[in-house]
Amino acid sequence: MRGKVLAVLAILGLWAAAEAVELKFLGSYEIKTEDWWFGTMPVGEISGLAFNPDLGLYYAICDNRGKDPEKGVAGRVYLLGIDLGCCGIYGVKVVSVVFLDSDPEAPGVQPYGPGEVDTEEVVFTPDRRLIISSERDLNNVPWIRIFALDGVMLSEIPVPDKFIPAEGKGVRVNLAFEAMALSPDGKTLFFANEQALAQDGPIATPENGTQVRIVQYDLSGDVPVEVAEYVYVTEPVFAAPVGKYSDNGVVAMLYVKHLVPEYDLFMVERAYSSGVGNDIKVFGVVLEGADDVKSVKALPYPFAGKAAEKTLLLRISAIPKYTDIPIRPDNIESIALGPVLPTGNPSLILASDNNYNLPQRNLFLLFELIPRTG
Repeated sequence: MRGKVLAVLAILGLWAAAEAVELKFLGSYEIKTEDWWFGTMPVGEISGLAFNPDLGLYYAICDNRGKDPEKGVAGRVYLLGIDLGCCGIYGVKVVSVVFLDSDPEAPGVQPYGPGEVDTEEVVFTPDRRLIISSERDLNNVPWIRIFALDGVMLSEIPVPDKFIPAEGKGVRVNLAFEAMALSPDGKTLFFANEQALAQDGPIATPENGTQVRIVQYDLSGDVPVEVAEYVYVTEPVFAAPVGKYSDNGVVAMLYVKHLVPEYDLFMVERAYSSGVGNDIKVFGVVLEGADDVKSVKALPYPFAGKAAEKTLLLRISAIPKYTDIPIRPDNIESIALGPVLPTGNPSLILASDNNYNLPQRNLFLLFELIPRTG
């Protein structure tokens, strides 16, 4: 009953998902997998999204690994034009494509080879650069690198050793840096692993969530400095699978403290259960008061300390009685702020990774972010 009531209220624009903020659903736009091309290149697998207010365009990172030549090379960024307004999204188009550089020592852009990269997230910096994360290279090692807008690699942000895969430690395969967020001044960077490090506990199940680390970096100096790490505990998988596969993890996050002072971040959890579908949750997250576990090499399970606080703001579920908006979810992996709407409030976009699967689609969801003042 709660889901049906909230869905109706969301349509009418009356639902305040939490006292601090309302995420008002304005509309959706989708493009079928087989219908989206840029020249001879198929468009899809959008895993991260960042807005460039100077151009009014969005950088959309593609997480295709380049193993199938028909799907293009690995490590590419689409520059998207998203036509939106108070009544929804009216169109999405590719303006250009940027290929990422794999070798900073060689002049120009040296593209990544098949399987050499799994780019998952992108943020746009105030000095007009792109910070991009990859879940894995050929050795399953994740990285975070800084690129010029033309794709040339400029530098690399060091990853703490506890995240580097080795026997009994590090990120699990394909469960690394899906989420990243940057403060508006460009001085504070956050990133998180999708599911628990090997030494930090099990992955998510229908019975239990997984505990991940939110890592905070100071980028204000000449060299990036790690400041802290906080434990964030996800929800369990929302439904038991009809088949064998299910998961839930952190796939995107967004810095929002300048807009909603009650929260530091919005965190997106994406769950999938075979035979059931997807379940997407957006949480408001508070880091103040959480334990700093930077010096803890292996987290106890379950974590007995103070984890980051989280408040559910939005749920989009394949199970109708649980969903807050009348949209069938897909594989949502992106969250980004957009331009200010005619109301004076910021726009917020969620976007999906279609995995280049024909049953899936490129889905864009538009919300108005309405801070609560009373």
